[in-house]
Amino acid sequence: MSDYCGRCRYDPAVRVGDNACPFTAGYWAFLERNEARLQRNHRMRRPLRGLGRLKDLDALVEQEKARGGRAP
Repeated sequence: MSDYCGRCRYDPAVRVGDNACPFTAGYWAFLERNEARLQRNHRMRRPLRGLGRLKDLDALVEQEKARGGRAP
């Protein structure tokens, strides 16, 4: 890992809001959008379980759609 985010205005620990990191939010939105396809891959079990624990998933997906992310 590196510290590419050191001077970035976004917070990688934040998924939703003005300070939300687009990479973090985009990652979770990608998993949500492709969940059915990724379930067959045993290496994706843990990330997909994490997806199920996100309380702000709906807000995150809506935010990424508004940013111009791909629709599900």
